[in-house]
Formats: sequence, structure tokens, C-alpha cells
Amino acid sequence: MRSYLAIFPALILAACEAPENRPSAPPPGVEDTVSVAGQESVIEIRAAWMRPHPAGRDVTAAYFTANLAEGFEDVLLSARIDGAERVELHGHFMTGDGVMQMREVGPQRIGEDGPLIFAPGGLHLMVFGLPAVSEGETVNGTLTFQNADAVPVRFAVQSMPPGLSAD
Repeated sequence: MRSYLAIFPALILAACEAPENRPSAPPPGVEDTVSVAGQESVIEIRAAWMRPHPAGRDVTAAYFTANLAEGFEDVLLSARIDGAERVELHGHFMTGDGVMQMREVGPQRIGEDGPLIFAPGGLHLMVFGLPAVSEGETVNGTLTFQNADAVPVRFAVQSMPPGLSAD
């Protein structure tokens, strides 16, 4: 009984901690730890594109839609783009004071509930250290999934998402 009495006040203090001191929960669709090992899946990548480099910067963003074509759910673990120093899975998040921020996110689940969409204003790949790319070029990369393993992808370099024009 005494051990319960000693633990109870600590639990109350933890539950009453100020909101600004609590780690923020990831937004819907963003998970810190995901695992679906031992299952087979086939992933189809569509609408892969990358923004041209902003003037004087060596960072850009890349986007795509991944569909589960066959099998069981899977998890996107990482991405690689030929020539880039590193690629991170990123997301946009709203802070408590209404400021939009980007930050690295963990693995992303893809399943029967719909495609995994990396698009402007949401999930995206941050590409660091890639030599400048220009409108009309293509860049090769690989998306690594837990079960489907390495899925090759070709990113079209363009200013607007596929199917949209700058006009």
C-alpha cells in the first residue's frame, strides 16, 4: 500500500505538467515507431517530382505518392537521392502559438486505407547537399520500405506539382 502512496503523487504531478513542457504528439498519420516486419508488399510510386533549387541554396524538397499495389501494409523507412548528401522525411506542423514549422518525422506507414502522400504543405522529402537541379531535369532516387525493400524512383524537376501549370 505504501508503494502506491509513493507513486500516486508522482503520477498526479506528471499529469498536471504545463502543456508547454509536454512533448507534442505527432499529427495524424505521423508515427514515431512503426513496424510491420515479416509481411510482403509491392509499392507503386507515382507523381514523383522535386522543386528546382532556390537561388543560392543547396536544399530542396521532393514529393511523391506511394500506393500499396499488392500485399500487406508496409513502412517507409528512408529515402536516398543520387548525388545528395542526405535526405530526410519531413512534415509541416502547427505550433501551439500558430506558427507553421517543419521537422524531421519518423517512418511512415502505408496500408489499405489509402496512399501515402508526400505533397507541398505536408509530408515531404528534404534533400540536402544535392548539386543544383533545374526545371526539366530528372533525378534518380530510392525509397526504402521495411518489407518491399528498395523501390527506385525518378523525380521530375519542376516548379509545380504534376498536372498543374504555373499560369
